[in-house]
This record gives sequence, structure tokens and C-alpha cells, in this order.
Amino acid sequence: MRPGRGGAGRARRRGPTAEAWGSILFGLLLLPVLLWFAFLFAVAGVALHCLLVALPRLVLRHAQAVRRAFGAGAPAPAATGDGTAREPYLHRAGALALRSVSHDLRRAYADQFRAAFRWDPGPLPPEGRPWRRTELLVTRCLGGLFCALRGCSVGVAVLVSALLALPALLCQLLVRAALLAVFRLWWTACRAADRLGRRLTGAAPVCPHPSCGRAVELPLRLCPGCGAVHRRLAPDRYGGLRRTCRCGAGLPAGTLFGGWRLEARCPHCSRPVPPGGSPARVVLVAGAAGSGRSTVVRGGFAHLAGVVGALGGRVGGAPPGAAVAELSGLRGGRRALVLLDPPGPVFEEQSGLDALDGLRRAHGLVLVLDALTLPSVRRALPGGAASSAPGSVPAAERLLRTVGALPRWRRPRRIAVVLTRTAALRATPAGPGPDGGSGGGEEAVRRWLEEAGAGNLVRVLDRAGARLRFLADGAGPQAGPALGELLLWTAGVRAAPRRAAAPRRARPARGPRIRRAGTAARARHALLLSHLAGLAAVPLTLTLLFTGTLPPGAAFGLPAAVDRWLRPLPDYARDVDLAAFRGDGSWPAVTASYSAPGSSPDGPRAGKGGHWSTEGHPQELLPDDGPDEEALTNRLPRRDWLQVDFGVPVPVSRIELTMEPGVTAMATVAVLGPDGAWVDGGPEQTSTENFLTGRDRRLRVDATTSAIRIVPVLLPGRDGARVTDLRIWSPSTTLLRPRLAGTDLLLTNTTNRDVPVEVLAPALPPGWRAEPGAAAPRRVAANATVTSGWHLVPGPGARPGPVGYAVRVSEGGRTAIATCFALLRTTPAGVRAEPLTCDPA
Repeated sequence: MRPGRGGAGRARRRGPTAEAWGSILFGLLLLPVLLWFAFLFAVAGVALHCLLVALPRLVLRHAQAVRRAFGAGAPAPAATGDGTAREPYLHRAGALALRSVSHDLRRAYADQFRAAFRWDPGPLPPEGRPWRRTELLVTRCLGGLFCALRGCSVGVAVLVSALLALPALLCQLLVRAALLAVFRLWWTACRAADRLGRRLTGAAPVCPHPSCGRAVELPLRLCPGCGAVHRRLAPDRYGGLRRTCRCGAGLPAGTLFGGWRLEARCPHCSRPVPPGGSPARVVLVAGAAGSGRSTVVRGGFAHLAGVVGALGGRVGGAPPGAAVAELSGLRGGRRALVLLDPPGPVFEEQSGLDALDGLRRAHGLVLVLDALTLPSVRRALPGGAASSAPGSVPAAERLLRTVGALPRWRRPRRIAVVLTRTAALRATPAGPGPDGGSGGGEEAVRRWLEEAGAGNLVRVLDRAGARLRFLADGAGPQAGPALGELLLWTAGVRAAPRRAAAPRRARPARGPRIRRAGTAARARHALLLSHLAGLAAVPLTLTLLFTGTLPPGAAFGLPAAVDRWLRPLPDYARDVDLAAFRGDGSWPAVTASYSAPGSSPDGPRAGKGGHWSTEGHPQELLPDDGPDEEALTNRLPRRDWLQVDFGVPVPVSRIELTMEPGVTAMATVAVLGPDGAWVDGGPEQTSTENFLTGRDRRLRVDATTSAIRIVPVLLPGRDGARVTDLRIWSPSTTLLRPRLAGTDLLLTNTTNRDVPVEVLAPALPPGWRAEPGAAAPRRVAANATVTSGWHLVPGPGARPGPVGYAVRVSEGGRTAIATCFALLRTTPAGVRAEPLTCDPA
């Protein structure tokens, strides 16, 4: 016999095979478990790496980018525009800061992804090592797996970081756009106010220099800090009330807001002009070449100080080379008197008069006529010799025609005629000339001009519509003061002493104040705060959404959608114990076919503390003749029952009861149908909890009935069953909270969204009826309370009994019922409803 054969050999041969199959089966069973644990480990590793490594790095990079762009060390905006003013921070520096933050974030995301997928496999295992290929394969696979896990972790961190950073950047963009819009409206209003102020005050309308005389809408302003020339110091995109010079000094933007304190220059000739702080009165001195205009200007200014000083006023200094005087202390306030003395050739031709810009802005006009050039005087001169100004009268007539062609509101309001060289008439055959004294000499000068052949000029002056005065220069000792008074009258300055006022405390003279601008820091802080607010927007929004704080209609109905997702209609229901002992215990009515001594049918009700027992009831067993199943059935004792009568149809979902003894006692349930017949309420069910003791029985019913029967079933050999706890549960949705106020049903919406409802007619006991009151509500607003709208009226023979309220809620194709029950009673004061399962209002 060969070794290994027989039973022992077969056992030895089957041993390794059985072990192999056992290992395979064990591996197949263990592999899913290992894979599940590996998956959990991978998810936990990704979450931990994201929370502890990747996300903190991105948050740190985000904070560093924001600090570099908006922190204390952020670069100051450079000078832009005309090279002398700094552009506000929001215009260019704010946009560059936002671009820098977004660029740094993109670079941080790219760096994190590159670092996550960077993998160094390390040195290769040496040749000849056992399991070299296996080691190489395992290390490569594990390295690739770890790279994939790091990539997933960084991807989640980038997604979270972008979700937080995007609202912050959008918030900054919105804040910047809103601030720019408000700033534009602001400086536009300031510009309109500055223009209106300059129009009303007439501040520095023309250049006072004889060789220029052009309109000065906006003079050049010099910065008192660095001397930089600002060409357009007016409210614009560089500032509304103030602008920032390149040296950092804050300058007033506009004449109305304090720009008159700065040194001003003409933008055409770059020579000094009046600063424009006080209303300027422009007087144009016109006359042909050689008529003595310069003599009139010098003489008028020479005697102006004496005239103003005699009236209690003062005359300030004027820029060098310009006929400008600052008058103060007179009635009417501070004024600037500007005498324009254009060159004589301007008045010789009509083209020169058309180009004379000062004529359109002059408040007064002084016509200088040379007495020796008048027609009668020229004829009386020996040999008819001509004066040095042969065209004095024609030049004046030409000027008056130009004035008449101007709009009425552009014409000079006062015209003064000054007759020069009257002293030379005494040495000529023409006679002594007019009397130019200060008394009634104006009529004498007027008559002499008409007699001297200038009557046409006088008539043109009368038709000009301006107030006229005549003066002969050099005709008496009062000629100088009279010339000064004439200049004040022509300029429209009230040559009267100022009314006495209360003395003021003397203030020291101050120059223009230089303020360092801080608007850039404030704008940077505003953008920084908006960025921080945007970072908190997503967590705050999620918190408000999930807590139901936002109104349901906000954000295009997003809070209502989130609330509908969190609290769907079918998933939220509360169970009401209908069998609980309430009040006097008259509802529901509990009866039994038999009750053992010491027990009662309503004893097992919650809150009663008793029990119901069938112990001691005589058992009637039928003879055992038949098949096994019939024999078992015939051996069962007669079934007793416990009946619960609600009086009105109520929905019942399940019944829970505690029965003794143990597993030998079971129970079935029957419900009362609409036709009055008892039908099976559902399959018999017992819970697995406390199975040996038989407690905590649960029976599913899911029916709407007005009464139920619970039938205990005992196996042979048992004397009876004992029920120590009975609970009958009725479902009711928690989206609506029904409350009772008198006989009215109040419906409170407990959700953060509008809920459509349908109020059903109440189930009433016999003899009662429900009359509709106000229109039944069709929708209940979020967190609102409405009234059902039914009035309960007792009829003849009405008795106390239960009433059932029901409200149907439909949403998303699903329907739920909110129910509550009360006990109706009639009292001398009226109908009263006692809450049974309803909450009192």
C-alpha cells in the first residue's frame, strides 16, 4: 500500500486546499472592510490637511496681500493729472490695490497647486534587493496617492478661500464705485456753487495789465508750500472742497472755498492778478492815443487814497504794474477796483474794439476826450494845427457803437466823460474852456462839449441807457479829489462811510494755511473695512439663512428655498397622545368587555397611573377535534377587548402599549369603519426591544376612525393579560402650530417661508353646526398667525362633545394635515371650548 493513500492521505491533501479557500473567502470578506477603512482614512486625511495646512496657508497669504495693498505700509498715490495735484486714492491707487490683491490671490492658488502635485520619488532601491519591483511599485503608488490626496485637499481649500475672497473683492468694488459716484456728485455740486459764486461776485474777471486785459475765469494759483502752479484750482475729480498738492499740502479747491487766499496769476500772461477774494469792479478807461488816459489813471489812483481815507476806508496794495486797488471800510463791503487801460491803437480800428474782452466785462466806462481835438477848438487854433490826438471824438463814437451792439446785461451801467488838457485852452483863441469845479460843473462841461462840436457824441451818450457824469480835469483845486470820487462812482462803489459797528477784537494777520491731506488714508481704510465686511458676508449669510433670520422674500426667495430644503413638509410631524388623561378624563371615552377587580379601562392612560386587566375572566375552550391549526384556534380563550371612543373621526398613526406577561401575550387592533363595522386595523407588530418581557408593543394603524378596539391575545395556560401603559398617537405637521382662542382656531406658521393652507370644516358632535365667518385664509406668511374663520353654533339638543379642527398644508406636490381637538360646552355666557390637544392661545 502506497503511503499517503486512504483516509489520512485524503485529509492531508484536503488540508492545504481548505486553508487556501478559507484565506480567499476571508480576504473577500475582509477586502470591503479594508477598502471602507481606507476610504474613511483618506477622507479624514484630506479634511485634516485642508483644515490644518492648506487653508491656513491660503488665509495667511490672503492676509498678507490685503496688508500690502491696504495696510499702513501701502504705497502713497503718485502725482497725476497736471503734475501738481495728486489724484484721489479711489481713482487710480484704489484700483491698483484691488488688482494687486486679486493677482496675489491667484498666484497663491497656483503656488499651492504646484506644491501639492510636486512629488519627489526619492532614490531608487539598489539592484539585487529582494522585492525591489514590489517596493518600487508600492512607493510609486503610495506617492501618487498622497499627491492626489494633497491635490484634493488644496482644491477644497482653494474653493473655500475663493468663496470667502470673492464676496470681499466684490464688496470692495461696489464700495469703490459707490464712493466714486458720491464723490462725482459732490464735486459737481461744489463746481456749480463755485461758478455761481464767481458769477455773482465778479471775482477777478479780467487781467488788469494793459498789455493783456483778457478774461480770467480761473487764475493760476501758487502753492504756498512748494510754489507749484495749479492751472485749474477748481472743484473737479481731484477734489471737491480741497485738493492735494504734490508736496502733500491741502489746498482749497475754488475761489469760493478759500482759493482767494493764494497768490494768483493770469493764465494768459502769467503776471500777478487780484486774488479774487472780494467782488471786483472793472472800469475801462477808453480814449484815443495821446488823449491823456494814463494821466487820468495815475491821477485817479493818486487821489483815491485820500478820498477813501476821508470816508473812513482803506486802500490796499496792488500787484506791481497793474491798476488794482483793494477798497475796504466803505459802505457795501470789501471791493477790488480794477482800471483797464488798453493801448491807444486798440480804439483806432473797429477790429481792435471787437477783440477787446475787457469791454464786455466792464461795470463802468471812462471816456477820455482831449479838449484840443474837438472840432471848434481845432478850427480856432492858429493855422488849424491838429492836436496829438486827432481822432479822440471819432474813437469815442466808435466805442459807443460797439457798446450799443452788446447785450443789455453786458453793457457798462455807468459812463463818465473826462475832458483833459482844459488848462491849455486858456492860451488859445478858443477861450478859457469849461468850468470843471466840483460844484455844478457837470452841466457846464456838457454845454461846452455841445458848443465845441461834440453834440453828436453827447446825444449818443444819452441814448446808451447808462448813467452819465462829466468832469473837466485840471480845472481848479478840487480836480484831483473829484477825479477820485468819479472813479468810485463809475465802479459802482458806494462812496459813503461805513456804519458804525460794534468793535471787534483784533486778530493777527494770517497767511494761507497748509493742511496735510488725509483723504487717501481714509479711503484706504474704507476699502479695507469693506474687504473685511465682504469676508464676513458668506459666514454671516449662511448663519442668517440657516437660522431663518432673513425675510423669506429676500435675495430672490433664497431664505424660503433654504428653509424648504431644511424643513420639508412630510419630514416634520409631531405625535399627539390622544389617550392621555386630560382634565376630568371624559375624552376619549374608554370601555372594556371585562375588567378585573382593581383595574379600570382608563387606568393605562398616560397620567392616570393605573392598569387594565382581564385576569379572572372564565375561559371557554372548545373541544379539540380537527386539524392542527383549528385545534390551536379552538384552544385559544375568548378574546376580551378595550375600546377607545373619540366621538369624532381622528387620524391614528400607531398604538403603543405595555402588556404582561411576556411573549405569551399579544394584541390586535380593530378600527370602526364608516359603516359601523369593525375592521382589522393593520398587521400585528411587536418591537424587538424588551422582547422577552413583552413590553413596549407597537401596532401600526394609519387610519382615520372615531373608535378603536385593542384585543389582547393569550396563549393557553394564562389567566389573563394586564395593560399598564396605553398611548394612541395622532400625527400633526409642525409647520403649522394650531392654537385655540375661544372657539376660533389660530394658525401660526413656524417656518421662514409662506405656506399655502386649506382650512377644512371642523368635525362636530351631534347637534352642533359650523357657520363660515370671515374668508378662510389661503396662505400663511412666514412667522405669522391667522384665524380659521369658522363660528361654532349649538343647535337644538346639542350636548357637550369633542370638536376636531383640521388644516391641510400642500407644498411641492406633498400634503400634510395639522389637527387639534377641543371639548365643546355650552354655558350661560356662551359657547366654550376647552383645549384637549390644542395649545391655548
